Amino acid sequence: MKGAGRVKDAPRDQEWLLALLPVFPLVLLVMRLWYASRQDTQTLLLLLQNISPLGLLSSVLLTTVWVLPALILGGRVLGTLYWISTGRSSWLVRTAERLPGWVVGLAVVVGVCAWQLRFLPTLAMLSLAVAGLAVRDRFPHHEGLRGIVCYALPVMVAVISYIVFWPAIGAAFAARDLATSLLLTLPPGLAVLLTGPVPRAPARALTHGIAVAMAVFTPFLVGVVVMKAPILPLMALQLSEKETPRVLVGHLVVSDDEMSTVLGREGVVSFVQNDRIQSKVLCPDPGEVPRTWVNLHGWYVEQSVVSWLAPAPPAAPVDPRCQGRPKD
Repeated sequence: MKGAGRVKDAPRDQEWLLALLPVFPLVLLVMRLWYASRQDTQTLLLLLQNISPLGLLSSVLLTTVWVLPALILGGRVLGTLYWISTGRSSWLVRTAERLPGWVVGLAVVVGVCAWQLRFLPTLAMLSLAVAGLAVRDRFPHHEGLRGIVCYALPVMVAVISYIVFWPAIGAAFAARDLATSLLLTLPPGLAVLLTGPVPRAPARALTHGIAVAMAVFTPFLVGVVVMKAPILPLMALQLSEKETPRVLVGHLVVSDDEMSTVLGREGVVSFVQNDRIQSKVLCPDPGEVPRTWVNLHGWYVEQSVVSWLAPAPPAAPVDPRCQGRPKD
């Protein structure tokens, strides 16, 4: 993407954009605490006083691990596609140009490790589109290389993808899981269509419309994920009572020598004296309920490569105290 006079000088006096970079994570963190406090100001102040900022930032960082590859690859594909189709520059083209090749390659590696199995065909489609469009842009007169990268390679990858994922595709259709079926079948076949130019007339509306939609909906998607991320350990405290023991299940805010502060699941804050605590146990994270049981040789489509390769410990029986029942 090195056309003469094609890229205009970058607008100046935009240092204020750098000042806005930390604003979005800070807003997410405050909203997460506001959500956890059930919109109660006093509870919010209590959480702000005792929660470590590192724990809050970890939820945002873990979210960006899988969001950034999508933004980088999507921006590179849309910007290069618009330039090849029209030969005109725009903010989208300039953004794609400023993404170095090593950043795109790193985004692919991160996506392979962090994305779920059902999104890997989409990752392969975006990677092939980036490679094909780069060849069209840098080697416009090299017919042999263009035929290999833009046509032969996507077709070969599509055939291999359908062979490898066929058990999961069949299971998804059998379970009537439309979303998983489309994610496993459509991207490999569409890869060959994204390596070439689109008609000049709708090129701007298509590429820039998708880019604007990504820019608008990505913060909302990240916000939804962060709102559900755990920020406090889930504990079950068995308390001594006059008649029968009582179990208090909630998130431990702070604990000192005399008292423990617990935020209940319903948002009620309880202050418990430590001498009343008979026992306590760390409860497992309930996590998200699986939306599909489709798997590929035991690798469920909602699992990432990292979670599939990491040795999973044997499932321990759920402690009755985590279910609100006293333990004898």
